[in-house]
Amino acid sequence: MRYLISASQLLEEINNYRVVEVTFYDDSYLEWHIPSAVKLPWRYLRHPVRRDFTTREILEKRLGELGISSDDSLVVYSDFNNRYAFYAFWVLRAFGHEEVKVLDGGKVAWEVKELPREVEIRTLPPSRYEAQEPDWSERMMVWELLSKISRGERFQLLDVRYPEEYSGETGTPPEHPNEETQVTGHIPGALNVPWNRFLDPVTEELLPPHKLELSLSRQETVVYCRTGARASLVWFYLKYLLNFPSVKLYDGSWSEWGNMVGVPVER
Repeated sequence: MRYLISASQLLEEINNYRVVEVTFYDDSYLEWHIPSAVKLPWRYLRHPVRRDFTTREILEKRLGELGISSDDSLVVYSDFNNRYAFYAFWVLRAFGHEEVKVLDGGKVAWEVKELPREVEIRTLPPSRYEAQEPDWSERMMVWELLSKISRGERFQLLDVRYPEEYSGETGTPPEHPNEETQVTGHIPGALNVPWNRFLDPVTEELLPPHKLELSLSRQETVVYCRTGARASLVWFYLKYLLNFPSVKLYDGSWSEWGNMVGVPVER
């Protein structure tokens, strides 16, 4: 699959790629990383002030300072079940980066397979990164989603959080317990398809489609989670492994919806 690479293939072809660890916490990279990998903090993809993605100009500056070029063939991976690798893939593709792959299984697969690791901090000479104006055609904004719901449009809305988040029992996943929203529950009409169902429980590689039992239609689909990271994995799976014709990511997700005044909520 063009945008997914296995750990064994990456090990064999590692000199052909710029390997990037997308970190939520810097300690992950410092503890160990794939040989030659450079660190891309997750926050570099975010706007420095408002809750949004970074601008084209800031992304060019940050990636250039890391020594990443827009011509590089990238392989991205992360911990946290590889969610931030898929998130970075979604953002980088929106900004026009053509040659980028996700390491199937991320750090867990690499560790489980006992492949080489290193602790040396890698730095690269600064480079020139040229991004395109972002194409957000596969992004869903909250006002668009509210409009679709209010007009009764026919589409498929997937809440890919854990069942206890969907039911309203909790507003956060266990790995982010201190980021509660004002309201818990889910967006009316959303189906709960937990994101971890798509992962092998040992290696965290994406399960092949024939091993999944999904009862989904192929109509226009919108996916969301809490901040968009877990949903980016499901977006990737539906788009590239199941070839859904129209999949959009509502990246505002529950951290936005669960803090808004007057929006409908179900429990």
